[in-house]
Amino acid sequence: MTSYEEKSVAACGSPVDSLMRSLTLLRQGRIAEAAVSLASSTECVDVSSAPDQRYQCLLLSAWLGLAQIGGKAGLTQLREALAFGREAGMLGCVLCQAPDILAALCSEALAAGIETEYVQRLILHSNLSPPSPAVLRWPFPIRIHTLGRPTIVVDGKPVVFSGKAQRRPLELLYYVVANGGREVAIDRMVSSLWPEEDGGGSRGAFDMALNRLRRLLTRPEAVLLHCGRLSLSDSLCWVDLRTLERLLGDSDSETDVLCGLALLERALELHQGDFLQGEEAGWVILARERLRARIMRSIKRTGQSLEQAGYWTEAARLYDRAREMFPLEEDLCRRLLRSHIQQGEFAQAADLYKRCRELFAKVLGVLPSASTVSLINRLPPGQRA
Repeated sequence: MTSYEEKSVAACGSPVDSLMRSLTLLRQGRIAEAAVSLASSTECVDVSSAPDQRYQCLLLSAWLGLAQIGGKAGLTQLREALAFGREAGMLGCVLCQAPDILAALCSEALAAGIETEYVQRLILHSNLSPPSPAVLRWPFPIRIHTLGRPTIVVDGKPVVFSGKAQRRPLELLYYVVANGGREVAIDRMVSSLWPEEDGGGSRGAFDMALNRLRRLLTRPEAVLLHCGRLSLSDSLCWVDLRTLERLLGDSDSETDVLCGLALLERALELHQGDFLQGEEAGWVILARERLRARIMRSIKRTGQSLEQAGYWTEAARLYDRAREMFPLEEDLCRRLLRSHIQQGEFAQAADLYKRCRELFAKVLGVLPSASTVSLINRLPPGQRA
């Protein structure tokens, strides 16, 4: 070993110690020091003798890069790190001292379509919990679809239900979903689902339904009972409704209007139909209307922000997409009309007004309101419907 190499090793110290120091600096928010430490750690690790240490250095560097650089540059570092891990066959004890960072990196990779198959295997092998229920490609063992035709998928296979015996467990599951999926009071649930039973009988019916539900999902720990309240496991269960609501919340809190629009569009993609389509129980209708109002608030808030920023094309696209979901919502018709008019698209505005007028007359038996008519009256005389 040359004197230069000896000095380098001495400077680096133990690769494991160096890696842990880098992680500690990152945790403390000492970004500049962490960057220097990680660069030194990466140089000192021998790829041939310690590929696992090299991999973890690369992952932490990617995490630091995403925090500092973001965008394509940060994702390039992540792509290079994960390609190294896949080629080296790394699955065991990957950043086991920082599972939250590894989960965040996996989430970024799945969102960007980077090494998807390898990342999903890494998640399952490391038993990682998702940083957010809104991570669409996370390999949840249980996926619960309630928007449109209800479907439950366990380990990649749709669960087939037969007989009336399964109806009660499913009602129990969907009631929990309808009420947020967390900390749903049993007493309230029992009174809604078994109103005809007395106290003892209703609790017995609940216990039986819960046991059957856990067997259907094949994992008893997927449905958690604690202090008289029922919750779905965040790490085992993906629920379309919960994901949609999380995306709506992220969209509402986003300060960049176009980023907020992208989050809202992801949420709308999940809306494949009414909540528990075909079911008409009172609690189902209530949840359905509550969701509709929640979606409409986000659409109108984002649309108004787009209009104020002058993004009329993007606003029109949003309103047009929303009208596919809520074709009888006159306010959406007005907003889309205004977007077309603002862009000088008079023919499109006239055609839209004509279609809305015919739809409202046939389905609702009413004509557009005066505020909608006033918009169409702003068109040049030869362009009016």
